[in-house]
Amino acid sequence: MLILYDGTTSVCAIKVRLTLFEMGIEFQSYNVNLRDGEQFSPDYLSLNPNAVVPTLIDGDAVVLESTIIMQYIEELNEKISLVPQTPQTRAIMRMWLKKIDEIIHPATGILTHATAFRPSFLQKSKQEQKAHLNKIPDIGRRNRQEAVYKDGLSSPFVENAVWAYDKFIKELDDVLKRHDFIAGRLYSLADAAVTPYINRLSALKLLTVWREKAPAVCDWYKRIHSRPSFDLAVTNYLKQGDIKQFSQVDDNISDVARRILNQKRAY
Repeated sequence: MLILYDGTTSVCAIKVRLTLFEMGIEFQSYNVNLRDGEQFSPDYLSLNPNAVVPTLIDGDAVVLESTIIMQYIEELNEKISLVPQTPQTRAIMRMWLKKIDEIIHPATGILTHATAFRPSFLQKSKQEQKAHLNKIPDIGRRNRQEAVYKDGLSSPFVENAVWAYDKFIKELDDVLKRHDFIAGRLYSLADAAVTPYINRLSALKLLTVWREKAPAVCDWYKRIHSRPSFDLAVTNYLKQGDIKQFSQVDDNISDVARRILNQKRAY
């Protein structure tokens, strides 16, 4: 049986779990407690030196990086496929996977750390804060987190993240006006990949910023939310600590985002 080392609210873990549940593939889930820093433990680092989740174990194979894991899982089930049938729609799916990895994932990290994760980080001593940041292997990710922990919503990183999401959602809305799912008429890996990021906007009280601008995205999210895989991969994994952490998000964040978007800026 597949073993998935994941995190309860990790967007990367969620898109992998969605893929597994949509394809009906059995797996055993091991929660890596990211709040307690279990991703930095020697045992976990021996599996994933990047200190991130998820990590998939399939026998002797250790598979890293969520997008690669999704495509690995896709190849395990010959009866069900989440990859579109034509070269054109497969290219569309892969483009959305690329947008998530390169643009939206970093933007999501910035917005999450500047809001939901910042209060608990600021409660740590200066020594604990420094020790936590020094454990992050990726220097770019470490520097971004340090900046948004320091400046919160006033960080320039936050402004860039809001603009990145604005462009992404406008493009997504244009696509979803034409068909039910992101890469065509059927659910695909693109939908599994995008879902946790729109869900994170909702958790961060930001989805309302685009509700009127992107009605097709909101309709798509409602339909995605009603699929059995959503509760299985998202809702059922939530713990009290997760709910408490995201309840700390400042209600003013949507106003901050709107102010940013009211400024003129070329993409």
